[in-house]
Amino acid sequence: MITGKIDDLKLYYSVCPEFEKVYEFVKEYFENPKPDGSYELIADKLTASIATNITGAAETKQLEAHRRYADVQVVLKGVERIDWAHISDCKVELSEEFSKGGDIGFYADPEYVSSIILDAGTFVYLLPEDAHKPCVNAGADSAEVTKVVFKVKL
Repeated sequence: MITGKIDDLKLYYSVCPEFEKVYEFVKEYFENPKPDGSYELIADKLTASIATNITGAAETKQLEAHRRYADVQVVLKGVERIDWAHISDCKVELSEEFSKGGDIGFYADPEYVSSIILDAGTFVYLLPEDAHKPCVNAGADSAEVTKVVFKVKL
């Protein structure tokens, strides 16, 4: 997992070359906002999905993880909390999606999770070992958050 401000992505181009397209897309969004929807940036390699959601209590969300894609999640408006745990600590899988060939699995919370607060212009890069619970209330109340989730094929 890597997290930081959007300008920090430039520091990690050697880690993930697709970060350059991610950076360009987000910078362009802040100059000329795009509507919610899906965008293909590199055929069969990098997609972006912009969505506006309402955050919720952690108890109403589930940890998720992916195998074939890494996530780069960037908050565009609002603020959210993302809970995180290493996949090896997630002992109870709540779905059979991986066994059905899907790219998402859901897990019960392990004993301990860490939390990251993302506000506008911050990102988190999540790899297959990073179980994450997005769109959690950052404070006591629910709030509207717009973010873009980039899927980077591994």
